[in-house]
Amino acid sequence: MSKKKLKVGLIGAGGIAKACHLPNWRELEQEGRVELVAVCDIIKERAEGNAAEFGGKPYLSYKKMLRDHKFDIVDVCTQNRHHARITVDALNAGAHVLVEKPMAMNSAECQAMIKAAKAKKRTLMVAQHMRFESANEKLKAVVDRGELGDIYTASAVYLRRRGIPGWGKFHIKRESLGGPLIDIGVHVMDLCMWLMGFPKPVAASGKVWKMFGDRKDLVNCWGNPYPPKEFDVEDYATAMVRFQNGAVMNVEVSWAANIADERHGVTVLGDKAGLGTNPLGVFGYQDGSLTSRKFDWMEKNEGHRMEIRHFTECLEKGLPVRVQPAESLLVQKVIDAIYESSKKNKEIAIR
Repeated sequence: MSKKKLKVGLIGAGGIAKACHLPNWRELEQEGRVELVAVCDIIKERAEGNAAEFGGKPYLSYKKMLRDHKFDIVDVCTQNRHHARITVDALNAGAHVLVEKPMAMNSAECQAMIKAAKAKKRTLMVAQHMRFESANEKLKAVVDRGELGDIYTASAVYLRRRGIPGWGKFHIKRESLGGPLIDIGVHVMDLCMWLMGFPKPVAASGKVWKMFGDRKDLVNCWGNPYPPKEFDVEDYATAMVRFQNGAVMNVEVSWAANIADERHGVTVLGDKAGLGTNPLGVFGYQDGSLTSRKFDWMEKNEGHRMEIRHFTECLEKGLPVRVQPAESLLVQKVIDAIYESSKKNKEIAIR
């Protein structure tokens, strides 16, 4: 194992960075494994405030930050629109990159990021934190042992009653590409496809709607209201994705739906057993009876903390990362196809 401290720079010091990234880099710094060298944000108060709280030199320009330091790791937590450009620049500067989800705004940008990582022989990983939660790791082990048998269908659901982000630029297409499909849908789709063993997607048929987000009379529970005229993304999406092996995945996500309570979870069904994240368990049959297996106790690992620790350990030991860029590219191709399917009102082939 390398004994040197890995030098870390973070770009985009907004809510996700402050809540889920910077505290975990500080924890690793306290363990003597990394050094947080710099924190960058285009908002001066945010850059300086987070640098003062967590350490490192504040920057307003990420390009100057990359020129001033030789980083081992760059953590990209900006708005979606900037993921690809900043990631490619950081890779070209010689850093390994952890980038927040979604990987980018479209599959072409994802491919450019992968190309840069390969050219520079650097590690690139998308921060899909659900893969690092203890419950989901247990379910993945069940799948990998073959306990589900032949997986033929799955569902990925994330529905809020009223939970449109009232901060940032999630509601602006130019900044984020879309609404809940690419914001929260990317989480459950990535988790679902990972549990399925990442079969190759071949087609998607979907529909997205903007039903509530631009209404002046919107009742929203999340954050301060934005100007309704700015809202130009969907607030609901549904789709069916077909895979090369014959399996399918159904997707349903929303920031705002007229339902009783929030619902979210992944279900994967095989001919021997099925599993679900909510309720958590493995469900099958044996000796003429239906069976349920629950997990009475497991270590409560927070996903963001564990993904950052995993990324760091992989660099220290020269190991492959759990979230491979090629897998994140497949998820992005599915997202691209769903948006195109909704626009053209037909199934879209995925290549």
